[in-house]
Amino acid sequence: MTKRLFLSLIISFFILSQTNAEPLKSENQTTTTSRWKNYKRTSYMGLRFGLNVPTIRYKGTGGLAQTNPQPRFHVNFVYGTKLGKGLPFYLETGVGYTEKGAEIEATEEYELRKINLKYIQIPVVLKYKWETNVDDLVVQPFFGGYFACGVGGQTKLYDVRVKRSSFGNDRYGRFDAGIRLGCGLSFQNFYFETGYEIGLYNIAGDQYTDYHYDDFDGHIRNGNFFMSVGVDF
Repeated sequence: MTKRLFLSLIISFFILSQTNAEPLKSENQTTTTSRWKNYKRTSYMGLRFGLNVPTIRYKGTGGLAQTNPQPRFHVNFVYGTKLGKGLPFYLETGVGYTEKGAEIEATEEYELRKINLKYIQIPVVLKYKWETNVDDLVVQPFFGGYFACGVGGQTKLYDVRVKRSSFGNDRYGRFDAGIRLGCGLSFQNFYFETGYEIGLYNIAGDQYTDYHYDDFDGHIRNGNFFMSVGVDF
């Protein structure tokens, strides 16, 4: 599934980036240049890929749940459009594939395990594009949210040497949502961003039984630091 998703996103990117001589509206004029050469377009599409450094937070364990981040990756296709004719605010959304999870250290009651959570994710953010004194260099702080649906993933139990699905009523729920914030930097068509996702939705399943500390209140949330590179067109 991951390979098919990569292939479809790459094919879509190359097809759309080859669109030539179509009229594009900028702030003050209509041009007939290609999307690739129009750096001040009022709408854009883009491809992003990069690194995730995710965590899983177990609320109410008093620090007893020791989790370590596990580097993962993401790939996203995005679309953005300017809001009105005033200040340079843009609404950006899209769809992508992202992996999250963590390593949970062993304790007297809990074996070492590594958790991998695979999601299809939809981000929705508001961007402000600030043009610097350097030609074609634009700073883009953003704030918004994300919605995600789990599509796969495994949990490795090291004591018993077993792999099992990460999702289920007694494990992790498939739905996730939260806040997404950060800052991007673009130069012509090339783009870099870094940010953090704060999970607000409890991803513990309805019958979650994996954690047995008395003070654990049944709330589990994702967190994710990410860095992306990509192109806009």
